Amino acid sequence: MEILVHHPYVSLLQGAFMIWMLVDAYRRQVDFFWFYIILLVPVLGAWAYFFMFKVGDFGGLHLPTFLQRRTSMDELRFRVDQAPTMANHLALAQRLVEQHDYEAALPHFQAAGKTEPDHGQVLFGQARCHARLGQADVAVPLLQRLIEKDDRWSNYAAWHLLIETEAESGDRAASLASCRRLAQVAPTLQHKCLLAEHLLADGQAGEARSLLQHALTEYQYLPGPLRRRIRRWASVARRLLKQAG
Repeated sequence: MEILVHHPYVSLLQGAFMIWMLVDAYRRQVDFFWFYIILLVPVLGAWAYFFMFKVGDFGGLHLPTFLQRRTSMDELRFRVDQAPTMANHLALAQRLVEQHDYEAALPHFQAAGKTEPDHGQVLFGQARCHARLGQADVAVPLLQRLIEKDDRWSNYAAWHLLIETEAESGDRAASLASCRRLAQVAPTLQHKCLLAEHLLADGQAGEARSLLQHALTEYQYLPGPLRRRIRRWASVARRLLKQAG
């Protein structure tokens, strides 16, 4: 840890980072031994906590798979029974969602929400369970709340689920309105394709055609590396354009 000795600014940043992790651990009510790890293991302790718990708050960031230990379902249930913390409820809920057991997962998301009601994963998890259980009237307000808190959360996952939930509930006007708003918030080719798809479903082929033609023109003049990254959505746009006539 010589870098901390010879570079005081790095040391100050590491100290601030450690305090941040301690505060986060307190808010999540994690197992108490994590406080010892953060405090007593220089540098590595705080970073270990970050990758185990905090990294999930940043949507697309995850601990590399080869570093993750897959906890068994029995162990996850045992942890909740012995220490019903926010982190343990959330871990069990997410595993249940992986198994598509939304009814069993929902109470654990709700229990986690009692500690941190505005946590992104908690709000999204509850909304997804309600949506999959056919309870759009409950899911939609949760997703709107998450979007209001962070409209880019998890690469716009809340927007995508909101649009899907509104469409599946038969509220075509609401899903189309949400598509329009998303295309304004993040005017990517993917989101323009999503809007065009809903416009076509609503019988507005003319607007869909104009939207797609403009989007494909923009795509044509993008830098090569960026075009290659979104080539898939260009193909979708061309397919939808044929449907628009």
